Amino acid sequence: MLRELEIVEQLILGQDPLHRGQALHTPKDPALDQARAHYYQQLKRVSKQHAAEPAQPSLPARSGQNRAGERWSIAEDNRLSALWETSATVTSAELADKLGRSRTAILARLVKQGYFPDQASAMQADDQRLEQAGQPAWWATQPKPAIPATTPATPPSPHAHTAQGSGPIDIPNAGKAWSASDDARLRASWHDPAAPNCASIAQSMGRSRAAIIARLVRIGEYPDRDAVRAAERERESNLGRED
Repeated sequence: MLRELEIVEQLILGQDPLHRGQALHTPKDPALDQARAHYYQQLKRVSKQHAAEPAQPSLPARSGQNRAGERWSIAEDNRLSALWETSATVTSAELADKLGRSRTAILARLVKQGYFPDQASAMQADDQRLEQAGQPAWWATQPKPAIPATTPATPPSPHAHTAQGSGPIDIPNAGKAWSASDDARLRASWHDPAAPNCASIAQSMGRSRAAIIARLVRIGEYPDRDAVRAAERERESNLGRED
């Protein structure tokens, strides 16, 4: 059953489970993504019911935090994003096990990707998922000094998601799973004749700019985040020439 979970996970990520590293190139379809996610959740439920059974000896052991300190690749970022969004119950502990990172590194990367405004918000969301699964909150029991505070070394970028005359504004939908209607709204906003940038779309949808960029990749508008940023710069330069 664990092998089946891994196969379905690869399908959700758009990867060929028989040829590692190769994409399936299946057309993007929100209904299909939801069906896969539903099947994945049901499979996880059944797997937990049989968790007491002896593990298959042929399955390799998880490598734990063997990638600690290594630079995140685009593929890892995409996998983290897909796993966090696909399952509303997956926690940092499970993601750390799958990706070979620490729980702190997982949440820090989710903050970096724009799912949360800061580490504290990410920890709170992670604890909520644990409690929904009937498990005790974990981050709330950890000593505060164990989570180092981060201070930006450079001034905010021109695209920073902030309110005029104040600090960073609230991001009400940070960390929430994207629905099919959210994806449709994002796609329509991006193709709007007014050519809005990612920051303005983020403000209207209650997300961060980084989350908008990541989602445009996820729904198949662009192959990677750099392509989204390049397209955004091009449309902004076009608007400048029109002015």
